[in-house]
Amino acid sequence: MTSSSKNVLGSDKSESAILGIVTFIVYALTATVTATVGPKGLVFSNDTFFSAYPAWTIAQLQTINIDTVTQFTRSGWAFILDGHLRSDRFPGAILWAVPFYLIGGGDSFSIGPSAIAAATASAITIVFMHRALLSLVNRKTALAAAVLLAFGTAMWSVSADSLWTHPTTLMGLAIGSWAMTRSHFAIAGLGYAVAILSRPHTAVVAAAVGIWESIARKSIRPALLVGATSLLGLIGLVAWNKVNANSWDIFPGTYGGRFDAAISTGDGGQAKPDLWGADLVATFFSPLRGIFFYSPFLLALLPGVIKAWRVAPAWVRSSAVGAGLYLLVQLAGNVWIGATDFFGYRLTLEPLLLVTPLLALAWQEWTSQIMLARRIFGVLAAASLWWFAVGSVTRSPDLNGLSQDLPWTQWQVPLAIQAHQPGVWLAATAFVAAVGYLVWPTTSPPVAAKPERKTKKGKFY
Repeated sequence: MTSSSKNVLGSDKSESAILGIVTFIVYALTATVTATVGPKGLVFSNDTFFSAYPAWTIAQLQTINIDTVTQFTRSGWAFILDGHLRSDRFPGAILWAVPFYLIGGGDSFSIGPSAIAAATASAITIVFMHRALLSLVNRKTALAAAVLLAFGTAMWSVSADSLWTHPTTLMGLAIGSWAMTRSHFAIAGLGYAVAILSRPHTAVVAAAVGIWESIARKSIRPALLVGATSLLGLIGLVAWNKVNANSWDIFPGTYGGRFDAAISTGDGGQAKPDLWGADLVATFFSPLRGIFFYSPFLLALLPGVIKAWRVAPAWVRSSAVGAGLYLLVQLAGNVWIGATDFFGYRLTLEPLLLVTPLLALAWQEWTSQIMLARRIFGVLAAASLWWFAVGSVTRSPDLNGLSQDLPWTQWQVPLAIQAHQPGVWLAATAFVAAVGYLVWPTTSPPVAAKPERKTKKGKFY
């Protein structure tokens, strides 16, 4: 390695480290670190509460029983086994938060350590995605894409805010993407295993990536290594369910009916073409939860996707295919709204992360090369950054009052704005200006995606 290449590599690593530290600080400062009860109940979601509470009981009481949870809430995601109350949340998020409660927990439960755990996992996600993007696009584009993913999407208001299942899922998927850029297939599978422990249907991503890579390389090795190590996540999930729920099922507790709903066309079933189609449209375009309503800059990247696909390496293409499969499975087993106790969208976070490399290429190959498209993108990105800055510090119970029955007439942005004084609006404006000044990518000739390397015999390695 030459001296200049060593300097570039060291500079890239320093940039990733600074990005991770700054992202974590912002996330930690804006996370839901206190358990607030408003006139409409808990301001944070039952989903996050029933991941955080068992993490505390494991760390401080050395038990997975959560019998004392009733002092906080009388309903939620739990079941009774042998006279004890147990959480039915997936183990990935719970186990990730245990060390944070060992360090920061006390004799009484608090939500704070779990929020810091979520912020940490989300910041790690951004770092690994930045590292992956550096192998794909130029340095300025990689940094801008990572920052926009961190602060212009629901990564900030959902994943980094509290202990949903998303922080550890996204962290695992980002590690998998980074490892694939380096052909570390076993490590990629371990990343996907973390994701499977947190959201089991991410198994379709591991399958898509492993199989696609094997086809592209004409070698069974990627599929075998990714499959073998990602299988550890499924084994760990089933083992947890046996201990926690005395069941070998993948989906115990309140998740028990999800598989049946996914394949049923009857009452309560999700496998109906009209319902599935409506859910897809609402997922992308409804004001209530539509990803294009909260992160509209994505629309300015879509025209460049075809050009990006043509130059994308196998791992980028397979991640995008995995994103599509995951979203279809997600909508088959659950309604599109994803609850009401958060700002922005939630169930599209995993697909968004998985298509981020392709979208970064779309910027470089198309959007950045056309002045009008570049300006539209800049305006929409600034708007997204601004209202996520406001929404990420919004604790108003009014956000919980929106209904999935009115997805086309309700939008959270006005509610978040109304919940704050002008000082918050000005602080958000300053934040957007700082981001634009520091990381806005200047236009430059597109850099082609790096091809897989070959040996002298023509074989991939």
